Amino acid sequence: MTTSELITPSHLSRKALIYIRQSSPQQAINNQESLRMQYALHQRALELGWPEAAIDIIDRDLGTTAASADHRAGFKEALAQVTLGQVGI
Repeated sequence: MTTSELITPSHLSRKALIYIRQSSPQQAINNQESLRMQYALHQRALELGWPEAAIDIIDRDLGTTAASADHRAGFKEALAQVTLGQVGI
């Protein structure tokens, strides 16, 4: 486990949330390295001390523009979890 002085027990008592998004269907196809790096944040959360069960990946908004949040269900879910204090990172 890689530790960080910035990660406290308070952080680890809440979940790690990884929100993954590409702005368009074309970006989701063409930017595979970016997508791979975003998914790799799961491993980083494990290294920092979060247990597997406490890591959530939200990737429902792949290929969805950020012009409006109205149709981005994943963003709304992430925002709600952060607002409710359920997320440590």
